[in-house]
Amino acid sequence: MTRRGDRGIGTDLSPLYVFGGATACALALAAGLSLRAGPAWAVPSFARQTGQPCATCHNGAFPQLTPYGRQFKLNGYTAGGTRCRDSVAADPTPQIPISVMLVPTYTHTQKDLAELPTNRDGEPNGLKTNNNVMVQDWIVGYDGQIYCQLGAMIQAAYDRAEEVFALEMADIRYANRTQVGGIDLIYGLDVNNNPTLEDPWNTTPAWRIPGMGSVTSAFAPETPAPLIDMLDAMVAGAGGYVFANNMFYAAVSAYNTLDKDLLQALGEGPPMFAFDGAAPYWRLAVEKTWDVYSLMLGTFGITANVIPDVMMVSPADQITDVGWDAQFQYLSDLHFFTARVSYIYEWQKLYGSVFNGMAANLKNHLAQFNASLTYSYDARWSVTLGYFNTTGSTDLGFDADGMPFSYFETANGSPNTSGEVIDIGYSPWSHGGPSFWPWLNTRFGAQYWHYDKLNGASTNYDGMGRNARDDNTVLLYSWTAF
Repeated sequence: MTRRGDRGIGTDLSPLYVFGGATACALALAAGLSLRAGPAWAVPSFARQTGQPCATCHNGAFPQLTPYGRQFKLNGYTAGGTRCRDSVAADPTPQIPISVMLVPTYTHTQKDLAELPTNRDGEPNGLKTNNNVMVQDWIVGYDGQIYCQLGAMIQAAYDRAEEVFALEMADIRYANRTQVGGIDLIYGLDVNNNPTLEDPWNTTPAWRIPGMGSVTSAFAPETPAPLIDMLDAMVAGAGGYVFANNMFYAAVSAYNTLDKDLLQALGEGPPMFAFDGAAPYWRLAVEKTWDVYSLMLGTFGITANVIPDVMMVSPADQITDVGWDAQFQYLSDLHFFTARVSYIYEWQKLYGSVFNGMAANLKNHLAQFNASLTYSYDARWSVTLGYFNTTGSTDLGFDADGMPFSYFETANGSPNTSGEVIDIGYSPWSHGGPSFWPWLNTRFGAQYWHYDKLNGASTNYDGMGRNARDDNTVLLYSWTAF
């Protein structure tokens, strides 16, 4: 989840300022990959490259992918590209896959925020305690083929609430195809700045709805989350993947922490935490596609040893996340239906946090459940219903100075949070833009977030009289790309 005035993890919230790379190549690319990740949607450069309208890859509720869209991603974002040896010889002016996106928003919470919003440095950002109108994100992206089998999705943005310009998302991959024993095989190498960013389904944290897979409020209350859901743009890593027989998917990667000087140079501030060695990430999934249906069942996870405070000598905390997920799709000419579910369980052994007096319990756990349904008509109109529920151990030892991983100070030491969200959207140009710019795409949307419980309580969750329902939020937005 996000925090008020700071999309993603703030420097006072997360220990996970991480860089990864098991190879020298990953180390070389990390400087360009280790900034904050954010939402990404259908981008016109992909449509220009493939010659397909956005509805071919997306079901009308960006960034949800169709089977064609998943194949495009697995094949390295290169389909239809002209940036290769033979293509360049035939056309000396190949495509330049650049896109620009704007995301204006209006946000209203049921009760005014207790304090004026601040930017990443903790200074007032000129926004109000309620009823804010702003261009929340200005985004520029290089999205598509780099050369031959090498492609990328790289997006940088100016974040109005945080008042910073940063490289939000980077997924660079080499992909190719072959046959092994008569079985079709897609294989690839991938470097990215967020575990699960490489994933082609919309169930893992990077793409899940509700979550980072959709436009979200810049003023959302800060809530706990498992490690794997807190690493967006705070890490970089390298790994490989295979997709066999158009059915079996496997991926492995490794992540590790960035040097503090590089983090500061990239605008992330000094790290509070450090990984002790590389953190492996894995993903396994099986998908069956037949006629207009597809069904995926999978598992994913990460394990890491983390020094909870880089300013203190201590043992490492041990964090392990294991997730299970499923996605069902029905895609006809007019009616698109997608159902998603994911469950992540986190084991915490807080040797370092207890040693430093940052936690009372040696062992804690956290569980996160998300489910959502999307119906789309003609890839233009869409309705999404989502439910989220986080539960975990109560630890009264957590304090504001040293917050281990997915926890931070709460009035009762509990992370329990739950609620619902509805998103209604209209994308008039999913099948092709207006004549003056065929690749223009716009989505107009309205969201309502309802909180049943926040940080362990429905009433007075912060100890200062604020109730969970006070953070119920109306978000109106448009997303335009050209």
